[in-house]
Amino acid sequence: MKDLNQLLKEYVLRSVADDYEEFERILAEVTGWAAARGITVDPQGVLRALDELISEGYAQAYLLASTPPYSTPVEHSAERVDDRWFYVTPRGKQLATQLQKDWQ
Repeated sequence: MKDLNQLLKEYVLRSVADDYEEFERILAEVTGWAAARGITVDPQGVLRALDELISEGYAQAYLLASTPPYSTPVEHSAERVDDRWFYVTPRGKQLATQLQKDWQ
């Protein structure tokens, strides 16, 4: 059985695997998936999982714009989490593909 931290990381990765997502949306999705398994999560745990995915090279923080360049990679910081969007890196996409069978 996976520990809670690993499960949260997989849920966060799943959330950002197919589109740029705001932290609020990531939190809502992760909370819903966890609740379906009878698990309660808090925003700090989800943020910690996101931080770890970024530091491990599986996800990246971005600023989005309506004009080119539409997405710009930026440094991630917990203080700016509400101003950023998040998406998987190529490495994260590979891992998400491997884990996808567990998500269905």
